[in-house]
Amino acid sequence: MKKQTLEILYRYRRHLLEQEQALIVQRLTEENNQKVRLLQLQQRIAQMHEAKLRATSSADLMALDDAATYLNSRLTMAQRALGLARAAREEAVARTLQLKKERDQVGLLLDNRRREHIREQDDAERQQLNELATARFAMAAGGL
Repeated sequence: MKKQTLEILYRYRRHLLEQEQALIVQRLTEENNQKVRLLQLQQRIAQMHEAKLRATSSADLMALDDAATYLNSRLTMAQRALGLARAAREEAVARTLQLKKERDQVGLLLDNRRREHIREQDDAERQQLNELATARFAMAAGGL
C-alpha cells in the first residue's frame, strides 16, 4: 500500500475512533439517565408502600394499589430500558476497541513504511559515500 493511502486510512480510522468515543459518552449519559429514572421510580414505589400503610379507607387502598401496579409496570420498563442502554454502551465500547485496534495496525504499517524509507535513504547515502570514497581513493592512487 502506498504511504499516502496509509496516511489517509489512518486519519479516517482516527476520525471514526473519535466519533465512537463521542458515542460512548452519549451512551454513558443515556445509561446514567436510565439509572436515575429507575431510582426515582423505586423511590416513588417505596413512597407508595408507605402511603398504603397510612391509608385509612379501602378506596384509598385500592387507588394506591392501582398506582403501585402502574409504577411497577413502569419500573419493569425502566429496567428493560436500562438493560438496553447498558448493552448499547457495551457495544459502543467493543466497536471503539476494534476501531482502535484497526487504527493501531494502520499506524504500525505506516511506522514500518517510514522506517523502511529511512533505511533505504541511509543505504543510498552510504552507497554514495562509499562510491565517493572509492573514487577519491582511485584518484589518489592514480595520481601517485
